[in-house]
Amino acid sequence: MKKFFGLSLLLAVLLSACKSDPKKEEIEVSDKAETSKEKMLQLNSATIQSNQFEVCKENECPKVQLDYLVAKGENAEKINEQNESYLIEIFNSTPDSTSVLTLEEAAEKFIEDYFKFKNEFPESPATYEAEISQEELVKNDSLLTYKTKFYLFTGGAHGYGATRFLNFNPKNGERLSNADLFSDEKAFTDYAEKKFREKFKITSENINSKGFFFEDDTYKLPENIAITEDEVLLIYNPYEAASYSEGQLELILNKNEVQQFLNY
Repeated sequence: MKKFFGLSLLLAVLLSACKSDPKKEEIEVSDKAETSKEKMLQLNSATIQSNQFEVCKENECPKVQLDYLVAKGENAEKINEQNESYLIEIFNSTPDSTSVLTLEEAAEKFIEDYFKFKNEFPESPATYEAEISQEELVKNDSLLTYKTKFYLFTGGAHGYGATRFLNFNPKNGERLSNADLFSDEKAFTDYAEKKFREKFKITSENINSKGFFFEDDTYKLPENIAITEDEVLLIYNPYEAASYSEGQLELILNKNEVQQFLNY
């Protein structure tokens, strides 16, 4: 009897040890969900304005409005570094631009250049202006695309504005080149040229017969290409394929018609 009681007691202890603790399980599930959420790539907005700089609190500054994306989560640091360098390059196209490390430094340098200009030409009515806006265009497991619109004015007859696409592989944070977007770039280019000729009614063999600027009279894909769920967007910014007065040229292709040439 004592032996039976001892075995029963041992079995009860073992069963008790194996029994799950619901509270502990809930904590473990919660921790896993929190870790997964932290790894998930999220995009937030950040802003830099001229009124945040000390010099602009006592002086009339040029308009600076920079609204851009900041990633958080897996590979965010690499994406943010590349995006910031990309945005700084916009300012490096201005006169007397110098190398800076952050977007805030680029904005501050832009303001300093404005005051130098005003000191040299105090009677000039011209002002400077810098605007950047950035938004998420595509975000899925294999592709992340930022759409950036900007406008810079540093005197002269007119400023310069453009639309640009920045493509990333979210799995490793690497920036994608245009060539990375295609499985068959040659076939895609041939198809795009056909659609470009149709849109702009180019019947001549000479693609520049309507005033375009293609080098060696040979069609070329634009620098800015984006692949959305349903479309492939091709953007030719001013001076890229035509004069400034022609503005931005767009060619939008149905994705279903070119899917066989794409990697995404």
